[in-house]
Amino acid sequence: MSSANPESRTLQNKALLGVFLMLGGLALYALSDAFIKQLMGTYSVQQATFLRAFTRLIPLLIAAFMQGQARAVFKTEHPKRHLARLAVNLAYTYSFMYAFSIASLTTVYTLAYTSPFFMVLLSAWMLKEKVSLGKWAAVGVGMIGVVVAMRPGTGVFEMAALVVLAGAFLGSLNKILMRRLAATEHSLAIAIYPNVAMMLVLSPFLLTTWQSISLHDWGFLAIVGVITATGQYAIAHSLRFAQGSTLAPLDYSSFFWVVMLDFFWWNNIPDLYKVAGAAIIVASNLYILYRSRQEQAVQKAAVTT
Repeated sequence: MSSANPESRTLQNKALLGVFLMLGGLALYALSDAFIKQLMGTYSVQQATFLRAFTRLIPLLIAAFMQGQARAVFKTEHPKRHLARLAVNLAYTYSFMYAFSIASLTTVYTLAYTSPFFMVLLSAWMLKEKVSLGKWAAVGVGMIGVVVAMRPGTGVFEMAALVVLAGAFLGSLNKILMRRLAATEHSLAIAIYPNVAMMLVLSPFLLTTWQSISLHDWGFLAIVGVITATGQYAIAHSLRFAQGSTLAPLDYSSFFWVVMLDFFWWNNIPDLYKVAGAAIIVASNLYILYRSRQEQAVQKAAVTT
């Protein structure tokens, strides 16, 4: 008993550090997306996506070879699962990159918050998980939030909305496929293969459309690489210091950052409908999280008894 209290105090203090790291990591991700969107004013979606994959690949490969067992990292027991996941990941990534080129950050992030709804649908369909009536109701309310935010029929429901919703669905499917791979595959391989595949697929399209990159823009890309790597590091370490259930609601702090970036960088101000729709979507997601925690607590209680 005497050792339990100090340990719990340490965990509580580290949880605060975890929250701080998660908030910082999410802010950096939003900033990196802003840099990418800025580059898309000069370069095609294909070239910007290729360069993004390239900047992400470099630190991942360094990490793989620093481990001294690169063959063990890249070895796979399920190549077909990798191929299926890579196809989904390619479509998912390109959807969001295209959306960044035609819509504001606020629009993209608002609709990307529908990902948990698709996770519920896919979990019920692919993983045969039981989904409570409350969660289904939350999914329905969340979709109402999408309608409020985009107002179909008023000209606000842009092409980007359909692209991001498709991307959110593919992103959720990507997560489920990643979970299956994580049981047998190295985490670095799961991260590296999509970037390599993206570069290989896009290379033929760049043979005739590649634009020379200025020194200024190479600096932009270097900043994106540093920001992304730092954000990944901060988020990974936040999970060391705090439970995932504690950090999950913080995902929506990114909405604040993208609104600020849209305003100060592109002078875009979200209207009340978009803010209200985002609020409905986030509230629905938080309810799904709350119900998930309740169900986990019931399952743990059943196991202990």
